[in-house]
Amino acid sequence: MKSCAVHIGLSLMISSVLSLGCVEARVLRQERAAQPQKGDEVTRMLERAKSRSSAERREAIDQLAEANDPRAVDVIIAALKDQEGDVRASAANALGQLGDRKAVEPLILMLSDDVSFVRAAAARVLGQLGDVKAVDSLTTSLKDANSTVRGAAAMGLGSLKEARAVAPLINAMRDEAPDVRSAVAAALGDLRDKRALDPLVRALKDEYRTVRLAAALALADIGDKQAVPALTDAVSQEKDEEARAQMKEALQRLMAAPD
Repeated sequence: MKSCAVHIGLSLMISSVLSLGCVEARVLRQERAAQPQKGDEVTRMLERAKSRSSAERREAIDQLAEANDPRAVDVIIAALKDQEGDVRASAANALGQLGDRKAVEPLILMLSDDVSFVRAAAARVLGQLGDVKAVDSLTTSLKDANSTVRGAAAMGLGSLKEARAVAPLINAMRDEAPDVRSAVAAALGDLRDKRALDPLVRALKDEYRTVRLAAALALADIGDKQAVPALTDAVSQEKDEEARAQMKEALQRLMAAPD
């Protein structure tokens, strides 16, 4: 009797454990079913990118960029023609994140958009994508009516590191807007072309601190020690303490450059 009772008790215990395991497995399956899979989530975002709500379209585009799914590229390229400027700008930025050069030609066309911040986004992203096909179009954008677009075009050209952009950028150092002159100086530094030495040295005497500082940093990037005397003088003449400290660091970097 005793062994029989033990056997029955053991059987009940095993049954209980098995039943508990089945319940836990069922709960786990239900939880997994309730959680959207990545592919399903991307599909939903792709649909939301076509929503009637511009806010939803913009949010979906941002999320698709974060998801980094190649299926999103064509949908986001199509969004470059959205009726809302902020959606078009978001689409341009998203394509920069995705890094697919399929977007280069559509973004070049976008440099003629009616909205200035959309054109600026396109110019900036073309630099990120690194395709030299954009050089001529970005060079044209250096003469855009909007200074933000001109600055973004300069930044884009600096990122492309194409030598034929040097001459147009040197001309743009005479731009009326100080933020554009600063961007152009930085781009010339990125290009590291010695043809930019003279205009950058002249920019060390610009009336705007940001331009003077950008020129000093660009000269350090180029690394030609012919600029040492001019930069030394600029450091001594600089009245803004923070700018002077950064220019001094640029001078030290320039002096340490290889001959």
